[in-house]
Amino acid sequence: MRQNLLSRERLNRLLKVLEREGGTCSLRRLWRNFSIWGWEVEQAEEAGWVSISERKPTVGRPSRVATKLSENISAKLPPPSSTIPKEMSIRHWRFALESTSVGPRRGGFGFGLSTATRAYLIAFPYAKSRAGAAASASRLLKKPMIRAAMRWFFASDLGTMDEEMPKTPSAIYARIAELRERRERARRAWADGF
Repeated sequence: MRQNLLSRERLNRLLKVLEREGGTCSLRRLWRNFSIWGWEVEQAEEAGWVSISERKPTVGRPSRVATKLSENISAKLPPPSSTIPKEMSIRHWRFALESTSVGPRRGGFGFGLSTATRAYLIAFPYAKSRAGAAASASRLLKKPMIRAAMRWFFASDLGTMDEEMPKTPSAIYARIAELRERRERARRAWADGF
C-alpha cells in the first residue's frame, strides 16, 4: 500500500480529466466517475495546480468544485510514483513477526513445516495448500521490506519494540544501527565508571 502522496502520474490524470470536463468539476464527480480521491485534489491545490471552491446552488446542498489553474510556473511537480516508497501490508507485517517468533513444528517422524511456512499459514489462513504456502513464503522472504522487518523484530533487545517501525528498509537499517551505536556508547560509559 502506498502512502497518501500525490504522484506525478495521478496529477497528470487529474489535469487531463479537468481539461476534458471544461476546466471545472465537482470533487464528488471526480471521485465517483474518475476514481480521483479528494486528498489527491487537495494535494494538487497545495502544489498550485488546481483551486478548490465551494459552489452554493439556490436549491440543494453546496458542493466543492475543483478548477484547473492556467499554467503556473511556480507550481511544484510531485514525485513520480516509482520513487514513492511502498508501505508494508498488515499481512506481510504479521508474516515477518510470526516468522521471527514461531519455531519449527516436528511431525511424527521428525518431518514438519518450516518456520516460514507456519508463519505464512498464520498470516494467510486461507492458503489452499501447504506446498503453495511454502512457495509463497519463500517468495516473501526474498522481499527487502520483509527482511528488514524481520531484522527489526530480531533486534528487540535494542528496544525496537517500544517504538514504531520505520516505513522503508533503509530507514529500518539506519535506525537499528543508531540503536546499536547508542547501546555501545552506554556500555562503554558504564564500563568506564567502574
